[in-house]
Amino acid sequence: MALWMTWDLEGVGTASQSVEGVEEAAKWLVDSTERSRRAFDTEWEWRRLMGSALRVREQMLNEGRRTLERGAPWEWTDGGVKVSLAPRSA
Repeated sequence: MALWMTWDLEGVGTASQSVEGVEEAAKWLVDSTERSRRAFDTEWEWRRLMGSALRVREQMLNEGRRTLERGAPWEWTDGGVKVSLAPRSA
């Protein structure tokens, strides 16, 4: 299922990406959060952000997938991480 993904990482920025499914969206989120490590002065700040990203990823792979399969957009925020997914029309 083709999706449009937008994600915001507090202290880092916002990005958007076309993805081919929820699994790919989850990978983009975690990879982006990994790369954001250099934006933080302290390790604990980054670890807090990564914890939020992992919780959002879990919601995305469960509730998010079910919502998107019904054709509805999905959004979730946890701490400094916000993700929006929407079905992309062909």
